[in-house]
Amino acid sequence: MTGTLFLCLPNYSLLMMTLYEHQNGRMELKKILHVVVIIWLSNEAQVVYSSICVADPVYSNCSCTIANRTVIADCSHLELKKSPKFTSVVQIVNLSFNEMEQTPVPGSLPAGLQVLDLSRNKIKIFLKSTFNGLYSLQILNISSNLLTLDDITFYKGVFGDLKALWHLEMQNNSCNSSNPKAVYPGTALQDLISLRVLEIDGLPTYNFGQEFSKLRNLSELNLSRGYCNLSLYGLTETYFQYLQDLKVLVVRNCSIASIHNNTFLLLRSLNYLDISDNNLLTFCGFKNASDALIGSLIKIFKANRIYCAIGRSTFVIGKFFQSLRKTTLEELYLDDNKIDYAEAQIAAELPVTLRKLSLSGNKLSLGRYIFINVSHLTGLKELDISYQNKHLKAPYVGQYACHDYQVSINCDCANVGDYLTYSNPEMNGLSQSGQRQSRTSLHVEDKSCDQPVEMITILPPNLTSINFEYSKVGDTIPFMHLMYDHLYKLNLRGNRFTRWVGPVCNATSMQYLDLSENLCSEVSKSFFKELSGLETLILDKNYLVYPLRNDQNGDIFRRLRNLQNISIANNQLDHLPRKIFHGLVNLKALNLSTNAINVVDFDIQHMYNLSVLDLSNNFIRFLDENFTSQIDLIPSNSLVISLENNPLECSCRSFSFLKWFQKKKNSHSVTFVNNQLYNCSDDNGYPLNSGFAQIDVIIHNLEEKCRKTEWYVLVIIIILTTFVLLLLCIFIIYRHKWKIRYFVYLAKREMFKKGYERLGDDNNFKYDVFVSYAEGNRSFATKEVVKRLEGEAGLKVCLHDRDFVPGSDISDNIIGAIRHSRKIIFIVSSHFIKSDWCMYEFHMARYEETVVRKRNCTIFVFLGDIPLADLPYKIAQVRDQTVFADFPRDAKEETNFWNVLIDAVHEP
Repeated sequence: MTGTLFLCLPNYSLLMMTLYEHQNGRMELKKILHVVVIIWLSNEAQVVYSSICVADPVYSNCSCTIANRTVIADCSHLELKKSPKFTSVVQIVNLSFNEMEQTPVPGSLPAGLQVLDLSRNKIKIFLKSTFNGLYSLQILNISSNLLTLDDITFYKGVFGDLKALWHLEMQNNSCNSSNPKAVYPGTALQDLISLRVLEIDGLPTYNFGQEFSKLRNLSELNLSRGYCNLSLYGLTETYFQYLQDLKVLVVRNCSIASIHNNTFLLLRSLNYLDISDNNLLTFCGFKNASDALIGSLIKIFKANRIYCAIGRSTFVIGKFFQSLRKTTLEELYLDDNKIDYAEAQIAAELPVTLRKLSLSGNKLSLGRYIFINVSHLTGLKELDISYQNKHLKAPYVGQYACHDYQVSINCDCANVGDYLTYSNPEMNGLSQSGQRQSRTSLHVEDKSCDQPVEMITILPPNLTSINFEYSKVGDTIPFMHLMYDHLYKLNLRGNRFTRWVGPVCNATSMQYLDLSENLCSEVSKSFFKELSGLETLILDKNYLVYPLRNDQNGDIFRRLRNLQNISIANNQLDHLPRKIFHGLVNLKALNLSTNAINVVDFDIQHMYNLSVLDLSNNFIRFLDENFTSQIDLIPSNSLVISLENNPLECSCRSFSFLKWFQKKKNSHSVTFVNNQLYNCSDDNGYPLNSGFAQIDVIIHNLEEKCRKTEWYVLVIIIILTTFVLLLLCIFIIYRHKWKIRYFVYLAKREMFKKGYERLGDDNNFKYDVFVSYAEGNRSFATKEVVKRLEGEAGLKVCLHDRDFVPGSDISDNIIGAIRHSRKIIFIVSSHFIKSDWCMYEFHMARYEETVVRKRNCTIFVFLGDIPLADLPYKIAQVRDQTVFADFPRDAKEETNFWNVLIDAVHEP
């Protein structure tokens, strides 16, 4: 596949030279291929007639392409038995994935050929003079054939004319490579004086022969692209003795059980070494390899999976790394080695030039070695401690039966055995003393970085990036203080930090924070307040529905004014408060996908830089006018909105949204992702045949329907409004019926002027007292009251039986009597509270007292025992505020009662 890709590329030789330089700049091969694909896809290619590339019409199936003035002949996957003859204009030939058993016949390849791919065939021999005259050939791929690696198949001079060749792939020609007699064909390869990159199978021989010393430009050797088995002798001290100019060496997955401590001693220019996936090697082999790197130019050292996957934990000690301290190493990879613990002084043994340290996929336990001497690592910028405590489901392909206590050749492993610890994977929440803090509630006063420090996190002084994802740690991120404010990126994805308390102090330099997949359900409002430098915040796959729903004022994100990207996808959010994002004034991308949001009404009009809004996979039926008007206020012509997989509604209720959608879509001011796939349903949820791809048809069909509906709705609203107002008026009239009757009487008296004049003082009243009583109390009022007040006290009393004007309206008589009497006495009894006219007299007297006279003029006399619950509310209320008396049952107390009553009447 690689060869096919190579030969489909325009200007391939120049491109590969550039990529080779990047490889020396420590790019992985897979990454390189990705770059190649992108570059290739970005170039325009023109397919032309096959006759331009091949002379024989029998091979018309070959594809002929011209890209950037480079002619490419692609004859791959055609089951060809032999190669066609190519025209002189062809520069790249792809003959991979065919059935060829020999190389192209002499003269069939053009003299100007630059790239030739013969991989994935059945080639056993090289025809004489096959490569004669190919002075411009720069890249040759003969991998995955049946070529025996010896001096017979690769005869002397077979590559004699390839003076420009700089990249040769010949791996996977190992049908006989397991034979100890198989050798590296130095006799044939020594003619490639320009060769810089060689990919070849790893053979169980003693070394690369003396002929390789002539390849003075060979700087990259990869034994791991195909068959590689060095288990017989391992890497001896003479294995690379004639390749002293190597800069890149890859011996990954070669079944190496031992490395001699002088193997790399002569490779002074080596800057990239990969001994990964040799699971019999152990750290003894690692130590031998690193001992030989003293004085070299080593920059990158990869030793991933050098420890047996079956076995106990690994305990590393300082002497494994002592030699590296004397190098200028910049990157060290020790992934998947089951490292559980280390000596306390381990950090002091690492080189100060170390820029990146990767310990991914181990079993690190919390211990003193994490904190001691880390200040020594002044050059460390990146730390990868992801995927701790992961469990292998099964041994990986190619796993050997191995023992992780095996000692390698010439390796002093005294006092270095396997070390098994039983660590708690929850490594966070530690105090300075190393003791775990107790869980505290989030419902506490927000803490400030000015308060005494609870926890100091010790990190290397210049560390900028930590990758701690999927390491099975938890449960609380407490109030903590970073020792140095240099941390730029922190990845805590896929752990169990379920409570974010904070704040995290001295972290203003942090720009990237990933807290996704932690199942967090509690966030304090002060957690993010000190992370003012954040630009990217990822909170996916948590359970933030309650913390965000309750944050009505937007306190959680308020301080993140520099934030540009925030993702809160898959958090079961159903609604967000209006002010939740008020502090995010510089936000560019907002991802709320895969939640349960059905109404979008939070504020975004302050996000002037917003360019991406992802609302896909929710329960949104339409965007209301308030939200769409906010989008209209955003001064961006490149806003991208995703509403995919929402139950969008096409009804009169969503008509304004549909019109807005049509307008924005036609004006290209907003891009709706895959809008042609948006489904549409009516207001009952039934899907319609036409989706948003036919938005114009939908709107046309809804216009008339919605116009009729508007009239119906308007009529219904008017009827309902009238009905409500009518009920309101009835309620008001009933509630204030006595007041209304009183003022109606006043208005009528004023209008007809029946000789009534308002009284100015007590001397102008016609009566001293008006007595209000029920028919059941007539005897008491007309006999006892009149006798006492008129006969004995000389007061002028008004009684309705005696003094009301015959022929006049009774209500006029009542109000007239009240207004012409200085005092009003109510004889309150069970008969009184049942009499409508008595209650009328009571209310009229109350309004006369409070509205006209504005002073007390009523006296209450209670006859008999009346339960408080039977008293009307107004009478019970004035009973506590007005002069009243209970008529005594004892005859001896009556004299005193009448004296008190007479005195009350005489009071002004």
